[in-house]
Amino acid sequence: MRAPEPTSPPAQVRGWRRHTDGWQPALLAVFLAGSATLLTLPRAVAPTDVPVPLADMRALARVTDADAARAEALDPAPGKPARVLDVDVRTLGSAIRAFGLEDARPARREPEIATARRQILEALPPALAHGPEEVLALRAFQQRAFVRAVRHWEATGEETEDLLALGGDFPGLVRRSGWVVGEGRRLLLTDHALAVLFKKRWNRVAGVEGAAFEPTLDEERAFYQFLLSYPVREALPEAQNAEARTRAARAAERRVDEYRLKKIGEIAALDPAYPSHLARGVVLFRLGQYEAAVTAFRRHLDAHPDGPHALRARNYLQAAIEEVSEDL
Repeated sequence: MRAPEPTSPPAQVRGWRRHTDGWQPALLAVFLAGSATLLTLPRAVAPTDVPVPLADMRALARVTDADAARAEALDPAPGKPARVLDVDVRTLGSAIRAFGLEDARPARREPEIATARRQILEALPPALAHGPEEVLALRAFQQRAFVRAVRHWEATGEETEDLLALGGDFPGLVRRSGWVVGEGRRLLLTDHALAVLFKKRWNRVAGVEGAAFEPTLDEERAFYQFLLSYPVREALPEAQNAEARTRAARAAERRVDEYRLKKIGEIAALDPAYPSHLARGVVLFRLGQYEAAVTAFRRHLDAHPDGPHALRARNYLQAAIEEVSEDL
C-alpha cells in the first residue's frame, strides 16, 4: 500500500498582511462607524426648502366622501328620490349665489354688495334653525357645482353662472395669485386645496361659525401645504432695464417670503405637529435675517433634539451661525 503524500505546510504570511490577516471585518466596522459619526456632525448647509404640513390622506378621503354623500343626496337620479332642503335653507343658498354674482362684477357696486350681504344675514338664522347638517348639505351641494364649473372653465374658458355665483371673481383671484400655469387656465390648486378654498370663502360669505363648519385639521394641512408650496405671487411690473427688473424680482421674492412667514404662523396655531420653528428659520435665512434664523433653528432643536428634522436643523443652524460671524 502506498503511503499518503505529506501535505505542504501553509504558506507563511509575509509583510504587512500578517499583521492584518483576519482583521478585515473589524476594519470595515470601524470605517462604517466613523462614516456614521461624520454624517451626524453638523455642516453648514444653506436652507432652501420650507417644510410643509403633511395631511393624512385617508382622513381627507373620509371628508371628501362625506361631502360627496351630502351632495348626492340632493341630486335627483333615475330611480332614486332626491332629498329636498327646507325652503329656509334654499333661501340662504339663493342669497349666497346673488352675492357671488354681484361680487364677481369687474366694477364693484357697493350699495348692491351691501344689499346682498344683508339678505344673507337675514337668511342665515332661519336656515341654521333646521340644524347644522342641513346647512352643511347646502354647502356640499354648492361646492360640487362650483368644482364642476371650475373644471369646465379650465377646459373651455367659459365663465358660467355657477362659477361666478359660487366663486365670485375666481378666475381673477387665481390669476392674481399666480395659481395658473403660464397664460393658460391650468390650475396649480390641488383638488383638496380647491375644496378648502371654497369652504373658507363660503363660510365667510355665509357668516357661519363653529366646529361643524370649519375645515378639519387634515384639510388645513393640505391647504397650507399648497400655500407654502405655491405662495401668492404678484405679477412683476414692466421695467425699463435689466437692473430695474432685477430689483423688482428681488422685491417680489421678499414679499413671497414675508407671505410664507405669515402662513407659517397660521398653520402653527392650528397644527402642533408642524415644525414651525424650522420653517421660520428657513424663511428668515432667505430674508437675510440670520440672527433670527439662528434663534428659530435653536428653538426647533430644543424642542426636537432627536426628531426627524434634527440633522437638517443642525446643518441650517451652522450655516446661519457662519453668516452671523461674517457680519461681525
